[in-house]
Amino acid sequence: MAIQDIDYIKTRFESGDRPSSQDYIDLIETLSAKSTDLGTGGNNESEVAGLENPTVIDEVNLADWRMVKYIVSITKNTGGANKYYATEFSILIDAENVNVAEYGSIDNDGDIGTIAVTAANGKLQLLVSPNPAVIPITARFARMGLKA
Repeated sequence: MAIQDIDYIKTRFESGDRPSSQDYIDLIETLSAKSTDLGTGGNNESEVAGLENPTVIDEVNLADWRMVKYIVSITKNTGGANKYYATEFSILIDAENVNVAEYGSIDNDGDIGTIAVTAANGKLQLLVSPNPAVIPITARFARMGLKA
């Protein structure tokens, strides 16, 4: 049993040869491991450092998604500052509207910026706007969702 690179697994099943029992075991082990990694790698967890202006830190096509969830934090922990803010967004996308629910917001030391979800030009955007008094800040986010 071995966890394999997903591209390697894909080639084993697309080669035209009959996959071996080991190929199936590798597939199961790899998918099982990947399912527990959700939010800890790839584009599911990203960091954008040095933000000094309002910045779109993530965007996805509206037509591709029915529901998206973001977990987002912004921090300022340089120059003697220890400011943190975190929040979550659930976004429902239908043919005509983007419905956003923000919840679980928490901070430890005042306003370091704002986080918003917007829709523009067929894209869902995650926008971070730093407070000019505490720039630069760092934003981290995890995204998960359900396809349309």
